[in-house]
Amino acid sequence: MELKAHLYRLENIKAIHDLATAGIDHQVISVFLSAEGICITPIEVTNIVNTYDALGKEKVPTKKVQALLTAKKICQEDENLPCPV
Repeated sequence: MELKAHLYRLENIKAIHDLATAGIDHQVISVFLSAEGICITPIEVTNIVNTYDALGKEKVPTKKVQALLTAKKICQEDENLPCPV
């Protein structure tokens, strides 16, 4: 998948969150996005909003992040090991 597709998805998630924050019903958001060609149910809209709100509530220690990134770099050629991130 291209980076451009990921950016479109990120913008869609931000738009869903902004619409929900503005007080628009999740059913209405679902219908609007379906009209734009993005098939999504009201339950999926609710899940996206809840997940978006949960992001950033807990901070991971910098040392732990650095250790995980280092481990991933060392083992990135080995497909037998799971990704630590």
